[in-house]
Amino acid sequence: MAKSQALSILQEIKSATFQNAAPLPLKETVQPEWQGLGFQIGGVKAVAPMGEIAEILKIPKVATLPSVKSWVLGIANIRGRLIPIIDLHEFMNLEATLPKSQWRVLVVEDDDLVAGFLVEQSLGIQHFLEDSFEDEIAAEGIETLRPYLKGAFRHGGRVFYEARLKSILRDDKFFDVQELTG
Repeated sequence: MAKSQALSILQEIKSATFQNAAPLPLKETVQPEWQGLGFQIGGVKAVAPMGEIAEILKIPKVATLPSVKSWVLGIANIRGRLIPIIDLHEFMNLEATLPKSQWRVLVVEDDDLVAGFLVEQSLGIQHFLEDSFEDEIAAEGIETLRPYLKGAFRHGGRVFYEARLKSILRDDKFFDVQELTG
């Protein structure tokens, strides 16, 4: 008798659970989201599409290289791979706004090209409603970033510029690393 009584109690709990459960949201009320990895450079908040940043690291030990421009910090051995480390602040002529203790390296790969981009801060995964995206970029102080930006997400007073870091790897300026002397 105890077995059938326990089964009866479980069925009552199941029935009460379904009666009191909140309905699922209707499919048409769900708004599409865009997500990416956020970072800060020169006080500007940016976000790169998921999959564009392969890895986020603390600043590794860097071996300097002779006769290169100041934005090329050197190369680092990251899990057996030699990766150039680029200070994006120097590359983009931006002033840093945070102490170096917060700086991170974003490892970006595009086919056979790879580099570690030094930024002020990693801001983790950011979520935006797709309809909060604007193609027009109307902000001052980001002129040097503009060629690498696709647009901006605006929500609740926050602005994150969508950055295409892989496009830096394909830019002619990126390959012009030799510091001419004399």
